[in-house]
Amino acid sequence: MKVIHVAESFAAGVLHFVAQLTHAMPEHEHIVIHGNRPDTPNNYAALFPSSVTLLPWVGVTRDISPLGDVVALYRLMRLLKQQDGDIIHLHSSKAGFLGRIAAKLVWQSERVIYTPHGVAFLRQDIPSIKQSLFIWLEKLASLCSGHVIACSASEANSFTANGIPADFISNGITCAAIPEKTPTSNTICTVILVGRISTQKNPARYNAIAQACADQPNLRFVWVGDGELRHVLNAPNLRCTGWLSPAGVAEQLQQADIYLSTSSWEGLPLSALQAMCHRLPLVLSECTGHLDIVQAGRNGYLFQHDDTALLAIKTLAGDATLRERLGRASREMVEQQFTVQQMADSYRRVYQAHEHSLIVSIP
Repeated sequence: MKVIHVAESFAAGVLHFVAQLTHAMPEHEHIVIHGNRPDTPNNYAALFPSSVTLLPWVGVTRDISPLGDVVALYRLMRLLKQQDGDIIHLHSSKAGFLGRIAAKLVWQSERVIYTPHGVAFLRQDIPSIKQSLFIWLEKLASLCSGHVIACSASEANSFTANGIPADFISNGITCAAIPEKTPTSNTICTVILVGRISTQKNPARYNAIAQACADQPNLRFVWVGDGELRHVLNAPNLRCTGWLSPAGVAEQLQQADIYLSTSSWEGLPLSALQAMCHRLPLVLSECTGHLDIVQAGRNGYLFQHDDTALLAIKTLAGDATLRERLGRASREMVEQQFTVQQMADSYRRVYQAHEHSLIVSIP
């Protein structure tokens, strides 16, 4: 089976998701049509199996551009006709919109699967009129083609709440063998976040929480990543590492004690799943994607207000045994519910159903 992946957003979570999926399904031929963003790593090809074909999608951009989008649509139609895949798997909102229209125009609409990875109408950095526009665009594209498969139950619910049918397959991750964390007498507690320093991750809120703990000598904060809003992270007890290698990220997570995310919206963040692999308790903002990976009091806490986050962090910082218990539950949850094998097996069934022109619901 030939699977054509189409991704305008080719960085961070989407890039790593597509790479993971191609590794987990070696029995298929994978073609990846991709855009290029400023934060797309130079060595992205090294993330994929050597058998994967990578094709640049020249000119496609994240923002709406009437003329530019028409050109990008034409180029995508040409690539789809040249490759003639059995399955077309679209990743992220822009590729999802243009890809479903392109597939309809080249008579390949029955082959389309669309995974939003944090759909655009969930964005909190845009006015409500633009959110409404994105909902309308999703409805329009859904009329053209495509089986929407969200990457979390809460993301799928956001579609159905707006009258768009959607199933979901939870994101997955492979946990390496990592030494268990044990309670220690170390008085320093490290709070960490991994991700691009962008509006979605709400770095100003992360910085404010760190700043509120500036008088707590036992608490320090780390942001692993980089981005256009790096200047916002200026609290005296907060360190930004910049982008690190996967091994470097793993090292930082292993040295940390609490995973804090202030994201305004998500699909289902791979970085938080990775933190769960490292047995970290979670303190996550209450938003789509986060709702699926926190069981309050079992492996962490959700918060709507900064005061709630501060209380959770200070409680965890003062109780190493509690951190160990919640962190152990994080690891158990990710191994039981969010593995790459589970994710790949579910997509494999969907691919096979679409190859035979069937639309199925995900159990």
